[in-house]
Amino acid sequence: MTKSQYKQLLSHITVGAFELRNRIVFGAHPTNFARENVLTEQHAAYYRERAKGGVGMIVLEEQLVHPSDLPYEKAPFGYISAAIPGYRLVSQGVHKYGTVVVAQLNHSGMQSEGSTSMRELWASSAVPDVVSREVPKAMEENDIREIVDGYAKAAVHTAGGGLDGIEINAAQFSLVRQFMSPLTNQRGDLYGGDLTNRLRFCKEILQAVRKVLGKDKLVGIRLCGDEYAPWGGLTPEDAVVIAQELEKLNVLDYITLAMGSLFSLHLSWATYYSEPGLAVDVAAKVRQAVKLPVFAEGRIHRPEYAARIINEGQVDGVYMNRALICDPELPVKLARNEDSRIRECLACNQGCQVRRSMGKPLSCIINPMVGVEAREEKHKANRIAAPKDVLVIGGGPAGIETAKTAAIRGHRVTLWESQSDLGGAMSASASIGEVSRVLEGWKRELAVCGVKVVTGKRGKTEDILAIQPDTLVVATGAKTMDSGIPVKGCKKMSAKKVISNPVDSDKKVLFWDVIGDRLMARAVEKLLSAGNKIYLVTPDWFAGSKLADTMELSSWNQRLMSGPAEIFTISVLREIDGDQALIENKFSGKPLTLTGIELFVFNAWPKPDEGLYLSLKDRVKEIYRVGDCLAPAGIGPAVKQGYMVGKSI
Repeated sequence: MTKSQYKQLLSHITVGAFELRNRIVFGAHPTNFARENVLTEQHAAYYRERAKGGVGMIVLEEQLVHPSDLPYEKAPFGYISAAIPGYRLVSQGVHKYGTVVVAQLNHSGMQSEGSTSMRELWASSAVPDVVSREVPKAMEENDIREIVDGYAKAAVHTAGGGLDGIEINAAQFSLVRQFMSPLTNQRGDLYGGDLTNRLRFCKEILQAVRKVLGKDKLVGIRLCGDEYAPWGGLTPEDAVVIAQELEKLNVLDYITLAMGSLFSLHLSWATYYSEPGLAVDVAAKVRQAVKLPVFAEGRIHRPEYAARIINEGQVDGVYMNRALICDPELPVKLARNEDSRIRECLACNQGCQVRRSMGKPLSCIINPMVGVEAREEKHKANRIAAPKDVLVIGGGPAGIETAKTAAIRGHRVTLWESQSDLGGAMSASASIGEVSRVLEGWKRELAVCGVKVVTGKRGKTEDILAIQPDTLVVATGAKTMDSGIPVKGCKKMSAKKVISNPVDSDKKVLFWDVIGDRLMARAVEKLLSAGNKIYLVTPDWFAGSKLADTMELSSWNQRLMSGPAEIFTISVLREIDGDQALIENKFSGKPLTLTGIELFVFNAWPKPDEGLYLSLKDRVKEIYRVGDCLAPAGIGPAVKQGYMVGKSI
């Protein structure tokens, strides 16, 4: 797109008493950066980097409003006065760059975690959560008053810290939504029954926070556009009515639409299995029904899509959370007509989804600086005084990031890749739009940074010794190991080969998977789309176990089971003899024979391809190995290692 096509996206918009410099919002999401449950310098640097990058408004991660809620250990407490210095730290840094900043206030209700706080959950009714299976306490009226007061107290603390207002979460992971929804609200008092009563709790909260904040602060709300539970949940039609009713209070400054609830958690962080703009249709309906500015969130990560829905008048602004995690400078780059240099988000959920009890800090597999902005501000990789000749062997994520970072520092960098194109292990998923865009972006950045890329060039010991580079970086990736299954008289292929080669159709395929990763998922999808019948055998409890961490499990299994596929879980494959395969249940040992097998595909654990490194480690001046040839650990660690090595040379 041209700069003019982004004009409306980058235009100012008045929201309440504030004017946002553009219509791009960095929305609330957990970070696990908190210390003693308050915001830190790590938060300040993280948000400051997005403000510096030009975003119009920032919504800080959820601030809890009451001690009855602790969904994960490092969730920030908005109800304690100790939160105020952290708010001040963030607001001062963000305001320096002209960005408006508000805090999201929330109570998770039944979607909290009782095992974290070791106390009962509070909710509108004693309805068990579908994930934790915990049955909450049905809140009494004095509990309701406590929570309303908690929202007001937290709002006072945000104002004391210099923030510009608050946003009430009434969508996913929200007690407010649970009161609104007939799916979870089964009360018989003034807070249950018809919609008027079910909205009472939300209205009391909104009126309470506006009273303590006054007219000069922002008050917004994040509404659920669809619970995807048509048998009893909130629908898009409900969302329109709710927005209209809340607007009548004259306390709101904006409305944001999100999607999903108890039965659709995977849509809270939608992957490339979901179409972009999950909430845009319902947001457009709400926008027609109210006068307030209406924003949408949910898989809006491509600037051209964000610009289109705003140009068409469907929404007034967009939340681009993951896109801005991946590239904080996205708005600035659009303004400079440098959209081709935006670091693309994979929508992969591999580092940015951390709303769990384990406390893992937020990161990004594409941007190695996410979460460590404070450290990077103090120790930026400055240009080198004495440039070196750097040779990188391998054009996967680790090699690319090493080469790019070293070149930015001023080194003379050459990259050899044995295949005809860059990408390494990511090439297996290049048919996916997000992956191909990331790879194309990396190629452009290598060219801009002056890296000399040579494809079809395998790194050989004698060639490297002949060149004698000042620094050698080995990023040769991993080798596919054999399945370890006795196979007689049956054609076999690795999942990796299935991805990169044409496949037969109308075959019965036995797929043996011990990993449950994306490589498996892509290979199965390709085989199914070619018209094959799949028997998937896995020792795990369910197919695609690693996809659970990236919120793809439900979507992928839906696609799998919509085709001709059968799944055999907690089972081991003993042997294949001709067209027959013997499998056994891991626990019972009960055997089962599958017949008519025409192709055997396996997905086995990889092994570092370290031969080149071992042959050269004592024979060149300076040598490093990065990525899967060090230890197969995925894209994120590979990119991080490449960045760290590149800036240390």
